[in-house]
Amino acid sequence: MELRQYWELLRKWLWLILLTTIIAALAAYFFSSRQTPIYRASTRLLVSQSVSNSASLQYADILAAERLSSTYAQMLTARPLLKAAIAKAGLTGIIAPEDLAKSVSVQPVRDTQLIDLHVEYPDPVIAAKLANALPAVFVEFNNQQQTARYQELKTSLQQQLQELSQEIQDTDAKLQELTDATDAESKARQAVLEDRLAQYRSTFGNVLAQLENIRLAEANALDTITVVEQAEVPRRPVRPRVLMNTLLAAIIGGMIGLGAAFLIEYLDDSIKSPDDIARLTSVSTLGVIARGKDDKTNAIITLEDPRSPTAEAYRTVRTGIQFASVDNPVRTIVVTSAGPGEGKSTTTANLAVVMAQANKKVILIDADLRKPTQHKRWGVPNTVGLTGALLMDELSANLDYLLAPTQVENLWLLTSGQLPHNPSELLGSHKLKLLTEHLLKDYDILIFDSPPALAVTDPVILSQEMDGVIIVVDAGSTREPALAHILSEMEKAKAHILGFVLNRYSNRSNAGYYYYYYNRYYREDDSESPGDGDHKGKQRRRTKKSRKSGNKNWLIRQFSRLTR
Repeated sequence: MELRQYWELLRKWLWLILLTTIIAALAAYFFSSRQTPIYRASTRLLVSQSVSNSASLQYADILAAERLSSTYAQMLTARPLLKAAIAKAGLTGIIAPEDLAKSVSVQPVRDTQLIDLHVEYPDPVIAAKLANALPAVFVEFNNQQQTARYQELKTSLQQQLQELSQEIQDTDAKLQELTDATDAESKARQAVLEDRLAQYRSTFGNVLAQLENIRLAEANALDTITVVEQAEVPRRPVRPRVLMNTLLAAIIGGMIGLGAAFLIEYLDDSIKSPDDIARLTSVSTLGVIARGKDDKTNAIITLEDPRSPTAEAYRTVRTGIQFASVDNPVRTIVVTSAGPGEGKSTTTANLAVVMAQANKKVILIDADLRKPTQHKRWGVPNTVGLTGALLMDELSANLDYLLAPTQVENLWLLTSGQLPHNPSELLGSHKLKLLTEHLLKDYDILIFDSPPALAVTDPVILSQEMDGVIIVVDAGSTREPALAHILSEMEKAKAHILGFVLNRYSNRSNAGYYYYYYNRYYREDDSESPGDGDHKGKQRRRTKKSRKSGNKNWLIRQFSRLTR
């Protein structure tokens, strides 16, 4: 697909892309604005790990330090700590531990000893209280857990120190009583007490040294947690982020619309341009009839507005037929389409008009014996018509009474007549061939308006005895399989397909070029249009001034119609 095709696709489906974008943005804005605002309070903690004195354990210490923060991050969300934090913040009964667990998030900061703790809650004050209470509770809990290992030994040593201190005091008191004694027994007893006192004091010193060593070991082994940055009451909610959600939803909606457009185009197998026809068959496209804003279903535009670009498009079809019949003149033409409502009857009527304007004696035959429309289009009664002629025992020498004159010079209409119960048999009968040969003696071209080819076999039967077939393709409606089926059936019948008429073409950029082309090269001088008969004479009799003025005003009107 070329860049121009992508651009045209975007222009075609711009409304869908904008619609999905707007709907997604409005939906996101509506739901985001109705959500409860959530505030986030954050606290930053510093974990200081105990350092080993052994050089051989340095690498293990590094690995332990990397895991310590992650371990503490998991411990901070434990249920007992959450319950204690709620109590410390004075929020018992206001928030449950289960709800708080959903609101707390803890993330270690990579390559550091920092931990970020976040608490999200609809009330900013409560969020800040919980964010400050939880680290405090965790510090107390962590200290209790780490000091419990040394507490029993410290208690035992402290108890020994108290007992030794009491013994020292009692011994010292007894020595004071024997200070003034002079007898030998008292002197001996005093020497024993002094030795005992020295032993008590030595033991006391040893126990006290052990206690200090244990306290030092405890201090080196403890991991401390420090609050680096306390939580403050947040001023703005962290979610919902209404503007961001709306913008993201708009982008996603636009992408969905764009994807839907590409998917629709991918799944759409309808024919939209002459290029699509060229991919299916080598048969050329005789002309392109652009879709206009003021198109009428049964309009004979070549009669109502002969100077319009659409009328010029039908003249292009006429020229294409003339080029296709240079070697073998085409005098009988069947016009059909794939399905109903694709514009084959309108195309047939307008083609008959431009043929008659080229000084050709033309008969427009309504061969749609199932749902005829040409008599309504031209406003003539549908009495005897084609079925009446085919049911005659013998064809009379003069069949002019069957032909209804029209508003166009050199154009007559043969209506369908009464609807038969066997239209296919009538169209395939020998009588039709005789009728065609009889009419061609006095008239130049016979144009048959036949039923849709997919609905019935009438066009295929009719095309076997005719000089050429024109297939009308409704742009954006006729599907490729349907057109391929028609071509296959026509090939089996050995029908001569003159070409296609692409009807209701709505490519804006190409349509603009299409209008410009006809305005520039055909409408400047109608005398250049081949075979316009009296119309050419009238154009020649116009003065140069009036012709330029008329053309200028007409171009202005057409440009206004295109740009509306």
